[in-house]
This record gives sequence, C-alpha cells and structure tokens, in this order.
Amino acid sequence: MSHSRPRATQEGLFAATLLLALSACGVGGLGQTAAGQAQTDALLAGSITLNDSSLPTQTRQAPMGDDGAYAVQVTGLVPPFLLRVGWTDASGARQLYGIADDAGNVDVNGITDVAYWSACAGEPEERLFADSSADRKRDASVKARAHVATLVAALAPLLERYGIADPSADRDAVRVLLQDVSVVRLDGLLLVTNRVTGGVVFQGPAEDLASGTFVAASMPPGPGIPTCTSFTYSAYGACRPDGTQVRTVLASLPAGCASGAPVTVQACTYLPPSPACTSFTYSAYGACRPDGTQVRTVLTSIPRGCSGGAPLTSRACVYVPPIDGAALYTQYCAGCHGNSRKGSRASTIQRAIDRNTGRMGTAALRALTPAQIAAISAAP
Repeated sequence: MSHSRPRATQEGLFAATLLLALSACGVGGLGQTAAGQAQTDALLAGSITLNDSSLPTQTRQAPMGDDGAYAVQVTGLVPPFLLRVGWTDASGARQLYGIADDAGNVDVNGITDVAYWSACAGEPEERLFADSSADRKRDASVKARAHVATLVAALAPLLERYGIADPSADRDAVRVLLQDVSVVRLDGLLLVTNRVTGGVVFQGPAEDLASGTFVAASMPPGPGIPTCTSFTYSAYGACRPDGTQVRTVLASLPAGCASGAPVTVQACTYLPPSPACTSFTYSAYGACRPDGTQVRTVLTSIPRGCSGGAPLTSRACVYVPPIDGAALYTQYCAGCHGNSRKGSRASTIQRAIDRNTGRMGTAALRALTPAQIAAISAAP
C-alpha cells in the first residue's frame, strides 16, 4: 500500500534536491569555503557551527579568531544556512545566531541575531538551530528577511548614512557600521548605541521595531569621519524658565570630527523676574543744583517686591549762585573805608551784609545799587 507525501513536503524535497544539484555544480555562489566575521565585542577566540537545509542536515564547524573572522567549508551544502558562533567570556558561554540565504554572506552579528530571534517565533533558539527540518529552516529564512526589512525601516537614517540598503547584501558596509555602533538584543529589547559616546541611537521592542525610539543626535558621523571626543564651550547663558541654561560649542577635537556628545545644557534654578514698579512715593525735592536740576529719592514702590519702572526723580530748575558778602564789600565798600580802623570796620560791614543776606532773597541782593549796599554796610 502506497502513501502519498503532503504537497508541502514534496515541494520541499524537490527544492532541496535542486539546490543540492546546483551546489555540486558550483552554481549560486557556493564555493569551497565561505568567509565570514562575527561581531561579538569579546575579542576572544571561539568557533562557528553551520547547519544546512539538506535531508538529513549537514553540519560544518570552523574556528573563529579573536577578531571574529572564520572560514567554513560549504561545498555540497544546501542553503539556507543556520549559523551559530560561540565563545566563552567572564559571564560564561555565549552565542550569536544568524541565517544566510547563501554562502555570499555568512557574517553573524547583532543584526543577524535579532532577525534569527524573530524567525524563532517563540521557539528556543537552540531548538531551531539543532532540530529544525529543511522546511522549517526555509520558513525561518523568510521570516528573518522580513524582520530585517522592518529593521531597515526603523534604522533608516543610520543605515542610509553608511550606504546600507540591504544588510544581507551590503556586508562590507555593515562591518564598517558595526565598528561605530553596537547592536544587541537584551530580554526582547533591541538596543543600538554609539560606541564612542555611549549614546543610544535606537531602543525598542525587538518584536515591534516600528514602536521604538530613534535618536538621530546620537548617530556616529559616518564612514571615515572621526567622532568628536573633546570640546571647548562658550559660557552658560542665563537660567531659562524651563530650569536649564545652555552654552554653545566653540571648537572640537580631533580635527575634522563630527557629532559626538557635547554637554551644552545643564540644570539651574530659575528665579522669575520681579514685576515692574507702577507707583511710587518720593522724598521732597532737594535744592537746585548748578546743572539746573533738583532731585528726589524713591521712598516706596508698588507692587511689593517690584523693580524698575519709571520713577520721576529729577526736574529742571533755575540755579542762582549764592551771594558772596566779602566779595560785595571788596567791590563796593573797601575803597571808602580806608581809615585807621579799617580792619574792625570791615568786619562790622561784613557782618551787616551777612545778616541782611539772610533776610533778603538772593535775586534782590544782586539787584542792589552801590548806594544801597553802602547803607547796608553802615547798618549796626
């Protein structure tokens, strides 16, 4: 009694057989070895394991240098490939995963790891790697590429800066990018950070990248451009109502750098300005001064605690110089009193002028005739 295979299984077997035949002929970019690199941030030697989509699965392993480089034999293997790099550091055994559609790009990094995690669809990562069927591997490859498409959309400004349209195809550009940023998945969260500044470029749920937050200001400046690490600044400005004060970057190092993380804002305590004064009480005006003005001072102002305003503390006046009695005597009297009692008489005349100066207005005294002055000087 014969049993027919399900249609999906028949198609899978046909595809696997076809790919195996093509690989044997050297078609599809498959060669003796496939060179790759793992971005682990560990600088520790490890190994790579590759499982193909043959029936049964074929496995290849190769050592990984402390720079993450490896070369794995792929002759006779059927893509897509499931990739796992492993190493051990102070925290224990570590792994990163990836899925490669062919041998053209078998790099493993944070981008491939989050795509692989998405393709697992809740299944343990190691189970998919070790126990999946050829059909499941192909399904995982489709899911991974779909997730990479959402990643490209979420990180569009960053990837465009590095000339990356498809991370699977633009391997060299991705390697340059990963020298400047770190891409890690932590408990379902995708975190992209600037390696120089530590600034967060992107943060969001790995399963819903569209809801993440992209911070363009934290991006590195791009391929071949150093990130600024040292800055000179202007002085901070006045404290603003939002409780901050800002300063500007005057210069940065190294030469030709861009971006970086200058500190241009700091917190401060904002003190609202006092209200303007609108009403005043004053002292009396003082005497007229030689400049033709007399002034007064502000005693109180309204509203309470106010400042400024427009108080009127000065006004114009006519300045009249004071009478100099001695000068009047010298001008009008001294010539007529040249007797032997000149000294005592002069003092008497001066005292008389001083007394009358106090009783008469200044303007009136200036208008006196010589005869009137003589009369005043003769007064007891």
